[in-house]
Amino acid sequence: LLIAAGSATLLSPGAAAPADFDARPVVVFGANGYTGGDTVRSLLKKGKTVIPVTRRPVTLATRDKAGPDTMVLDDVKDMARVRPVTADVLKPETLAGLLDGAGAVIFCAASRPKVAVTVTPGTVPGGKRDMTGANMMSYMETRTAGVEPKGGYIDNVNGGKLAPPSDNVEDVGLINVAREALRAGVERLVIVSSVCAKCQSKDGRRLSDGGEQVDKGEASCDSCYKKQAGEEGVRDLYVGAPANVGYTIVRPGMLSPGEERGVKNVEFNQGVTKSGIISRLDLAEVLVAAASSSASAGKTFEVYYRDTAQPVDMYASLKSCKELGKSVKECFFGDGYDEATPVSLDDILKNPMKGTLFASGSEVQGNAYSEMFGKLRIDKEEAFDLSSLASDSVM
Repeated sequence: LLIAAGSATLLSPGAAAPADFDARPVVVFGANGYTGGDTVRSLLKKGKTVIPVTRRPVTLATRDKAGPDTMVLDDVKDMARVRPVTADVLKPETLAGLLDGAGAVIFCAASRPKVAVTVTPGTVPGGKRDMTGANMMSYMETRTAGVEPKGGYIDNVNGGKLAPPSDNVEDVGLINVAREALRAGVERLVIVSSVCAKCQSKDGRRLSDGGEQVDKGEASCDSCYKKQAGEEGVRDLYVGAPANVGYTIVRPGMLSPGEERGVKNVEFNQGVTKSGIISRLDLAEVLVAAASSSASAGKTFEVYYRDTAQPVDMYASLKSCKELGKSVKECFFGDGYDEATPVSLDDILKNPMKGTLFASGSEVQGNAYSEMFGKLRIDKEEAFDLSSLASDSVM
């Protein structure tokens, strides 16, 4: 196990209060990615101690000092509560003992193709475009200045450096982490999956709890197959787990770099009937809340902003929405629209949306995530009827 300079290993079980989530560190895998970074910063704002796990050593930095292999923090004072660890989820030997004493694990890691070495998106180091040293913005600039990025990169045939690719992180890597979490008795494993996690399997095989053809493109479905396998593997591993140990699988819709809108704008759903948009900032809040809530255990759900909801299958969604007693207008625009009165764009823009779009009966809204988790169904094995989504309008 490689430990980055200035980092530390986790607290031993005897050094933490087992029943107190607040006293134990939270481990975040994929911590230097977009979602992982927002999750780390959310935890720090709540006073947590965070163990960010990355494949390459990272340096902690504020936004004005961001560069390749830096982990961005909002406040320099937070550095004392961040202990970076270097490990590879595809190499189980690097995970041994890593989770001992952890209060929760949040898995944000994902496979990645070969990509150019770049600075954290959305940051401008030093307030201006700094073309040298640690603030290099791309591999072409690295090539020009002759600056070597820190370890773990590979040469690009066209010059410069590329971040190394990784594969099977969402399935093989996730299972490796789940096994270690179970061995260490970590009370909660929170997993970032995707609304497309039940994309139809590549060989056409009908799975016990899958089958929705969320995305028809084979290339875009590849990651969905892995996420589905990872989800199923985790559920199988946690059968018979101690009562205080569980998982939570969170399936966000399309992720945006937008501002945090808050819990009142967020909707949970179960059954992959709808998708939508959610910012990474709000997703991070959901993940952190799930890590500290006993009500989230053993549950899988989709999450998005309720006013961005779109049906996975338009025909099936309209059918179920009307069966719930909604008018067509209410299905498309929310509650409170009179079927006999024309709807104008001004009405839609001026009036806050009420209720839910394309109601399925499984939606959960609320004023606090802890309350919303309690309204979700616990996962259970049940056969899925693929023919229920047999429509040419499936997206």
